[in-house]
Amino acid sequence: MLNEKLLEILSHEVDSAVTIVSEGENGPHLVNTWNSYIQVVEENKLLIPAAGFIKTEKNLLKNNKLRLSICNRNVDGYRGQGTGVIVEGTGEIIKSGEYFDFMKEKFDWARAILVVNIDVAKQTF
Repeated sequence: MLNEKLLEILSHEVDSAVTIVSEGENGPHLVNTWNSYIQVVEENKLLIPAAGFIKTEKNLLKNNKLRLSICNRNVDGYRGQGTGVIVEGTGEIIKSGEYFDFMKEKFDWARAILVVNIDVAKQTF
């Protein structure tokens, strides 16, 4: 089951940035998106539309491990307003299929979809 705080952040009306980290030949590579773009499917799976993510896609072919930092300063954390969650898991880029069609309908600009399978989601503050 997904971390409740993560679900609260992803469904919050105030949008916030999400950082996605993949590992490449020259070390970590970071890309960003918005929490409102992320769709939760199944129990531990996130779908993220990708307009770019070219280097992320290349990295995932060699190492499918990902980390995401998902935060929102309007969601209550441990000591008041503002919290974040670090997600660790695996990812793949898809360009066809049921998930692709589902996301393409919502985000017609997406060239592909990043599918994230969550292993761990831990609140950080």
